[in-house]
Amino acid sequence: MKLLRAPLAVLLAIPAMARAAPQDPQAVDTAILQALVHVDDSSVTLGPITGAKFMQSCADALAVTITGLAPFEQAAVHCASPAWTLYVTVTVNQHATIAVTVRTVAAGQSLQPADIQMQPEPVASYAGRQVFYDADHLAGATAMMNLPAGMILTTANVSQPVIVHAGQSVAVNIISGNVQVSLTAIATQVGRVGDTILLTNPSTGKHFPALVTANGPVVNLAF
Repeated sequence: MKLLRAPLAVLLAIPAMARAAPQDPQAVDTAILQALVHVDDSSVTLGPITGAKFMQSCADALAVTITGLAPFEQAAVHCASPAWTLYVTVTVNQHATIAVTVRTVAAGQSLQPADIQMQPEPVASYAGRQVFYDADHLAGATAMMNLPAGMILTTANVSQPVIVHAGQSVAVNIISGNVQVSLTAIATQVGRVGDTILLTNPSTGKHFPALVTANGPVVNLAF
């Protein structure tokens, strides 16, 4: 019996015709940028999207899931048909207005208003640290180390004073629009400026939260 052999060129052409087109990297890039929520002065840097060329072209709209916190996030780009997921690193280069030192502050020295200024700083420069977005939260704070001018102030380099002690009887300002009243309550927790603590109304025994400010606990009733 004589075997029939197809030309080699024909055999090679069959898989080439069946091979699906690769995913367009630009479509992946666009889908990620549309899924990101960031402020106007932000710029976004995406990691390599070269892996898209190893994926078959998606027949459906790409779905994107963003995880992590700025400035370091990750985008998971999902395709339903054919099913695949591509992971891309995302760096969001945004700024936030935070407290920094204006001049050198020695360790153990109490911070004064003239020592502090609010200025925009890249989020990446303090990622993972607790900073101060309000200079009022630093009233009476003490430098825990020598702080040079321009130092970003964090809970690691300054110590905020305790404004309210647990068990202390305090005057609480209740604000509702233009109306402000005061009542006496018992603090159930220690509070520093910026903390939200629970207080007890001695007349009713009920607990309620209040924001600790430099002037004491405040309850702002918003409608």
